Amino acid sequence: MRSAGCRLLSLASSVARKAYAKVVVMEAFNEYVVTMEDHVVASRNDKEIESIGFKIKRLSKELEATKREGKKDAEKIEALTEDWRRVHLENETLTSQMVAQRARIVALEVERDRDIRRASRIAHRDIAAKYREVLEFLNDRWASKKKEVSAEIRLQEVTANIDLLNELKDGGLTVDAELARLKGMEGDCDDLVALAAVPDWSISELDLPQVSDDSVDQVGGSSVPDDSVSS
Repeated sequence: MRSAGCRLLSLASSVARKAYAKVVVMEAFNEYVVTMEDHVVASRNDKEIESIGFKIKRLSKELEATKREGKKDAEKIEALTEDWRRVHLENETLTSQMVAQRARIVALEVERDRDIRRASRIAHRDIAAKYREVLEFLNDRWASKKKEVSAEIRLQEVTANIDLLNELKDGGLTVDAELARLKGMEGDCDDLVALAAVPDWSISELDLPQVSDDSVDQVGGSSVPDDSVSS
């Protein structure tokens, strides 16, 4: 291809001129083809650049949306974390309260058992003392009654002897007849004494009722609060 301002060579014949013209035309065509190819490549690059720009814009929008969603998720996670911390602290507090309450219940149960045992001992002593007072009173009355009965018997014996001596003195009775009568009465009296005999007794021989732990619950009371009592 000739450069601008280049002077054409003089050709000797038309054949040479035609051949030269063909060369010039071919060079010009080749230059046109190269120019068109450059335009096509440039146009293609512009489209690709434009497409890439669109993609970049779309990805930027998606990235912004993702950032916004990520911020919302981060806020949700932070809120959930704060709730978890609060619940965890509440659970620790409740656990501490439960441990303290259990220890308090154990201590109260120990105190209750001690109070029940002490009240049981006191109730045993009180009931035994009351029984002893009653039985000592009955024993005194029984002894007094035995003395009274013995005195009445002696009085009746003395009275009977006086009457007997008076009848003997007056001659209304004979000694042999009265002796036979008394011997008969002696056998009857032995039978009556055997039937009416009451053995001597003491407090230690009596079967006193026993006092159970349940019977002193009202005396000792219960130190353990019911389930309605809060800590």
